[in-house]
Amino acid sequence: MKIKNISVGIAGVILLVAIGLPRTAVADREIKMDLRFAGGFVASGIVHLDLDPMATADTTTSPLIHVQARGKPGRAVIRGFGAGGDGIPMETTSCLGSDGLFLRIMADEDPLLFTFTDLSLLFADGFGEICIDLTTGNSEFRFDITFIGGRGRFEGATGTAVITGEAVPVSADGSFLAETGTIVGTIIVP
Repeated sequence: MKIKNISVGIAGVILLVAIGLPRTAVADREIKMDLRFAGGFVASGIVHLDLDPMATADTTTSPLIHVQARGKPGRAVIRGFGAGGDGIPMETTSCLGSDGLFLRIMADEDPLLFTFTDLSLLFADGFGEICIDLTTGNSEFRFDITFIGGRGRFEGATGTAVITGEAVPVSADGSFLAETGTIVGTIIVP
């Protein structure tokens, strides 16, 4: 009788494990993102149509971003454009926790394309703030991004990350900048 009870108990445990396996196999996987990046930023690098249904299909200019990144989840080239918003820089004496004389630009668009060395793609968009120090011309920025899909190992990706960084003007007019920073967050892949 004792051997029969033990056998039934073991069979029950195996059945519970077997029932739980399919759920584990299809559970979302979290991938930590902890990247450092460096590259270029062109203030008015792209001219494109404003496709706002309420607009008259005028052209608009947007910044162009091109940086190299390394860290987790691997090396990548990141390209983006955007920084759409009201387009009106506001003068302020405090920006992103620093005091001084700044132009603050609020951006409600920051579409990004991450291309990893294995040719997997990760898509993101977000919003943020750029602070241009009027004394030095240097900038600080912070963007909150959301992952909105991808290809390869990032198919169906979701999640969020925070981009922080700084930029230094390279051109005399300040329209071409060298930028460095970090991207920290979590990618969720089905």
